[in-house]
Amino acid sequence: MILLSFHHQEYSALIMTDTLATTRGGEPLIFQSKAWAVPHINMAIANTGVGNFGGRWNEYLRSSLLATDIEMVKEFAPEALRLTWSQVISEYEIDEVPTTTMYHFGYPTDSDRLVRYVYRSAEDFESERHEEPGFAINPWPEGDFEVPVDDDSWVALAQRVRAEQNVRPAEDRIYIGGELYLLILGNWQSQTIRLHRFDDYEQAWLDMNDRSQREPGAA
Repeated sequence: MILLSFHHQEYSALIMTDTLATTRGGEPLIFQSKAWAVPHINMAIANTGVGNFGGRWNEYLRSSLLATDIEMVKEFAPEALRLTWSQVISEYEIDEVPTTTMYHFGYPTDSDRLVRYVYRSAEDFESERHEEPGFAINPWPEGDFEVPVDDDSWVALAQRVRAEQNVRPAEDRIYIGGELYLLILGNWQSQTIRLHRFDDYEQAWLDMNDRSQREPGAA
């Protein structure tokens, strides 16, 4: 599962993710990127749900899809996402198929106004187009909160959500950890900033290495 938060603004997007991937039992498995800029298409992507699905989709956009902007991508995305998703879930030996949501942020050709496309596995990856700015975070915090306005407030919100998740039953918990990264997308420009390293980073790293020694190929 993934901590994902984004602020879709009129001319840019801010996308924050953590880096921890765990086993189904919540054991640290690997650190990984969970949001990606795709510069040649002038867009960025991120997803909730299964982290490896986002990485697989990023590779497809970067190396296999013939497209020049986000509007061209949406012509191919539903069918290609369905195929990619079926390939990913076939690799998981689980009783119930998980869900995932893929987010695309980008600019139509000859426009500097950001648009957002949402593709949900629960809706068979049909395209949802959004032009209006908005803020979202998964998992959603308990009670009221303010939209982050600077690096410190992004980190504070993530720490709050992590603390709330840490007291939930293991089967209902989203494990958040590693580091926090903020991807900033503008028109034909992007930047990724490391915001924070959680205090159990080193222990998680040691646990990952120990597990990889015990179970070669586990990561």
